[in-house]
Amino acid sequence: MNNIKTTLEMWGNWARCNVGTEYSKVNVTFQAVLPDSNSTFFRTDDEQGMVVDSAVAGLRHYDQLAYKLVIAHYVYRISQSKLAKQLGKAQSYIAGILRVAEAFIAGQIFVQTGEAVSV
Repeated sequence: MNNIKTTLEMWGNWARCNVGTEYSKVNVTFQAVLPDSNSTFFRTDDEQGMVVDSAVAGLRHYDQLAYKLVIAHYVYRISQSKLAKQLGKAQSYIAGILRVAEAFIAGQIFVQTGEAVSV
């Protein structure tokens, strides 16, 4: 892993394959903006997916909103502008929360694996 956004996009594609077994549907607030699903995107392998999944789960205990935004953006592929509109916030607010969440997840991955991920 070298870039957290790419890592999370690949994890999101991996996690999307497990939707229905691992992740509950997105919050009702975000359901109206769900894009069509497409399984032709690159995914991470199961071992790496579990590492990222564990890091994202750690975020859930730290910041519920950031966790929900990460799931909505990376698993369900809802754009930051759509998320901002649904929450009635500026896109920069959503982007800031996602940046902090990405940094937290990168730190968790480093703690688990010793492998640095750039933010």
